[in-house]
Amino acid sequence: MLPYGVDPREMVGKCALVTGGTQGIGAAIVQRLSSAGATVVATARGPGPKTAAALFIPADLSTAAGINTVASEVKERLGGIDILASSVGGSSAPSGGFAVLADEAWQRALDLNLLAAVRLDRGLLPGMLESRIRSYRPHLVDPAASPVL
Repeated sequence: MLPYGVDPREMVGKCALVTGGTQGIGAAIVQRLSSAGATVVATARGPGPKTAAALFIPADLSTAAGINTVASEVKERLGGIDILASSVGGSSAPSGGFAVLADEAWQRALDLNLLAAVRLDRGLLPGMLESRIRSYRPHLVDPAASPVL
């Protein structure tokens, strides 16, 4: 139950993909979009607690193969999406700052926190823009976006 009112018809007919959709911010986004009537697809490495998503696609979005799996499934099952909310992210880096991090740790962080969103945009945005021509403006949401990039 959300602590504020939601129009259950607000997003009827819209399809959304939420990365990292089983926990934290991602789970909250899934709940909000579902409550507003959107058809929501959640993706994460593994299923989390019960989700409000209509469809769950397990995938490791830090890999190109994981991205390809999600993009293919979304296109095949839904024909595309109107909303992409990229909330996957995190870090497993040891403490000690940048000086102690090996290149592998940097690459893992970049693959998950930057390249996952870039690759999904590349795989799904063309279809989203095509649907815009039909009648709807696509939405990209990245709660962790940094103005530095």
